[in-house]
Amino acid sequence: MDDPWTRARDYLDRRTAIAMLATIDPNGVPEIAILIAPRMTDDERAAGGEEQDVSGNTFRNLRQNPRATLVVLDPVMDPRARDGVRLQVEFLGAQEDGAELKELSQWLESFAPGRQVVRRLVFKILSAENYRPRPPGPVLLQ
Repeated sequence: MDDPWTRARDYLDRRTAIAMLATIDPNGVPEIAILIAPRMTDDERAAGGEEQDVSGNTFRNLRQNPRATLVVLDPVMDPRARDGVRLQVEFLGAQEDGAELKELSQWLESFAPGRQVVRRLVFKILSAENYRPRPPGPVLLQ
């Protein structure tokens, strides 16, 4: 599976995928949040839920700067979480009600009682590349 677009569809269709959404605030400070139940939509967009009280900063960042990075891994299919896909995305909007949001909240509640999804975030995929963390080695600090 060398084609990053095929990998993006594959990873976003897995029920065990974990997606980390990275944004930048107006001061250049990075913010990372987990995107709940990341999926590929029928119109080739990426979408997932924003959990209540977890990633409000991320949502604010996306409204100010719609460009973000989404790294999708699957620790169940690959327990070492060594392979995945990195997507450059553009935030298109958020759904704060509707059937998809209700499904996301019910799914999360089924194994994490008391937790709720407040928004379904939708992204245009600008680019995709295979993701593999760098091998361990010395870290150079300057």
